[in-house]
Amino acid sequence: MTNPVRSEFLIKDIPEFRERYGDTTQIIYDKSAPFLSEPMQVFVRLSPFCLVSSQDADGNSDITPRGDPAGFVEIVTPKLLLIPDRPGNQRFDTFRNVLTHPPVSVLFMIPGVFDTLRVNGRGLVTRDPELLKRCAIKDRVPPVGLLIEVEEAYGHCSKAIRRSGLWAAENQIDRKTAPSLGEMMSAHQNYDRDKLDDIEGRIARDIKNNMY
Repeated sequence: MTNPVRSEFLIKDIPEFRERYGDTTQIIYDKSAPFLSEPMQVFVRLSPFCLVSSQDADGNSDITPRGDPAGFVEIVTPKLLLIPDRPGNQRFDTFRNVLTHPPVSVLFMIPGVFDTLRVNGRGLVTRDPELLKRCAIKDRVPPVGLLIEVEEAYGHCSKAIRRSGLWAAENQIDRKTAPSLGEMMSAHQNYDRDKLDDIEGRIARDIKNNMY
């Protein structure tokens, strides 16, 4: 297969990129803060969903969704966040990454709100019961959590959400038109129908019985 990437069109460094596309205004650089301001804290408390990005020591990247009722991310201080861990697939990608390479980034989203909040910092893995009991749901205290020492936080404009139509009800699709989780997990392994049905059944039971 012919490589579709043509090297002569690759931008090699930041100076070349800026020369071609220009710089931004000072207000854009000034918008970031080394802590969560009060409006940012309100945004976090209203958010039921975020994406956490991390890398391992070799630079392999990962991004994982986290979600609970709004306010599930605990604001310990304006410089420290706590994201509880809930039952999942036991891969623990984020925790494995943070334990070898602490930098993390988080994108907070609120349904119906077009702006987002971005937080960059360093991750720590905690099993402190006094901290984690703040995140209990249905009397179930998470066994472990991700602490984030905030180094930079700023709001991100609405253009991407608006362009995508993410929150528009008319853009919701029939679930049957998209591949299932089981299909995405197994198509590359050429499982037969019985194996796929077993995987789909396991996923359904896990969602029903193992949310918290």
